[in-house]
Amino acid sequence: MKHIRDVLRYRHKDGCSNRQIATYLQLSPGTVRNYLRRAESAGLRWPLPSDLNDEALSALLFPPKVLPDRAQPNWPIIHKQLSQRGMTLERAWHEYRRVYPDGYSYGHFCVLYRQWSDQRNVTMRLHHKAGEKVFVDFAGTTVDVIDQVTGEVTHAQIFVGVLGCSNYLYVEALPDQKLRSWIGTHVRMFEFFGAVPQIVVCDNLKSAVTRPRGKNPKINETYLDFARHYDTKISPARPRKPQDKSLAESGVKFATNRILSALRTQDFFSIEELNKAIRPMLEDLNALPFQKKLDTRIRQFRELDFPAMGPLPAQPYEFKEFKKLIVNMDYHVQVNGCYYSVPYRLHRKKLDVTITDTLVKCRYKGNLVAIHQRLHTKGSFSTQPKHMPKNHRSYHDRERFLARARAIGPKTEALILEVLKRKEHQETSFRSATGILGLQAEYGPERLEAACGLALRMGTFAYNYPSIAGILRCGNDRLYESVSQPPPILHKNIRGGLYYTKKPPSNSCNIT
Repeated sequence: MKHIRDVLRYRHKDGCSNRQIATYLQLSPGTVRNYLRRAESAGLRWPLPSDLNDEALSALLFPPKVLPDRAQPNWPIIHKQLSQRGMTLERAWHEYRRVYPDGYSYGHFCVLYRQWSDQRNVTMRLHHKAGEKVFVDFAGTTVDVIDQVTGEVTHAQIFVGVLGCSNYLYVEALPDQKLRSWIGTHVRMFEFFGAVPQIVVCDNLKSAVTRPRGKNPKINETYLDFARHYDTKISPARPRKPQDKSLAESGVKFATNRILSALRTQDFFSIEELNKAIRPMLEDLNALPFQKKLDTRIRQFRELDFPAMGPLPAQPYEFKEFKKLIVNMDYHVQVNGCYYSVPYRLHRKKLDVTITDTLVKCRYKGNLVAIHQRLHTKGSFSTQPKHMPKNHRSYHDRERFLARARAIGPKTEALILEVLKRKEHQETSFRSATGILGLQAEYGPERLEAACGLALRMGTFAYNYPSIAGILRCGNDRLYESVSQPPPILHKNIRGGLYYTKKPPSNSCNIT
């Protein structure tokens, strides 16, 4: 607009030619001629009205083109279709013209789509408060770790954490993305920072979010307990919305380009060895100056993020698992293959069980009802006498099981008796006895009796429900009678039992 005003002034006030005006304003003569022609068509001469601003002048000289009244494509639907494999803008145009034969040409169709897409894809610059958020994610690139003994190659997962304000990075290699590794790397990340941010922004992996629900995702109970311990909050990003954790994406890319690419030619034989190689490179990366500002990540972290972050707790977080378990008829709950007693009045009740590396705590309606030392041998029991009923009818219960077994057969009775003898508290064997006797309904008393007889011959390791069920399932009980008395083996090299019962010869010497 400034050039147009000068063109009109030079032409109508000073009487300059088109070529002279083009020389003065560094324009082409054709452009000067076009401006003058448009001004003449709009009836404008110098001086221009004082209230005519640039926007009004542009509307007079360059009026918008009147497009023909044609059917408008449904751009949101077309945009969604373009995300499908094999769909192109040309195919979308052919479908549009099939419905509207007098619609836009292909070129005009493409121009209109780009205009709509440009208006839709407007980005926003985010400003992060100091000490507020840390963005965490796993890199898509893994690093091979070789077992020195077996030669097996595993893929180490690379965890990346980025503070929002300073872009301060934390990078660590993990054996997997499971819950224990996920919580452990958060603990070590906070120790690396020396402080705790207000919010942790994570992805929707299973270790963090057990059930994505849009705006109300269900966060893993252990992850929530970790957040309570460090007085921070968990904020999962929306599914399929990487812009919610854009700093994590850029941090992953930066760590991949600067750290992982430099390690691609090295061989690592343990996760610890890989992390020792990563740590000095991470420190160099945080000390590297930014490209577009005169500062480094570590300096900005010390000046901005660290003073605004919360303090670390006195003790690091102890990993916990949370489960909801139903108390069995023997007033024990099963935790990872081990059994722990609770007050007998709570049988068939649902308890909240907290599992640490050292303890197992059982709560009912928020009240602590039992606490045990953690067992690590599968099948072991931890039974506290105070959890048993005061007048426990253990003998009556024992006789009840034996009576049911006696009705089936003597071998079943003998096996149930052995099962009840195996545990310190025979109530803990009621589960196994109940399961064994319950097999009668599926296989019948005759087969159960034969299976118990075979188990008695096999030894104490077969005195349990899985062994009896396996014998019946495989049909080994049908072979019991046929192999009960194996034929003797006759051979001249076999001495037999009589050899060892012979008396020594009379002329043998007795050495005293």
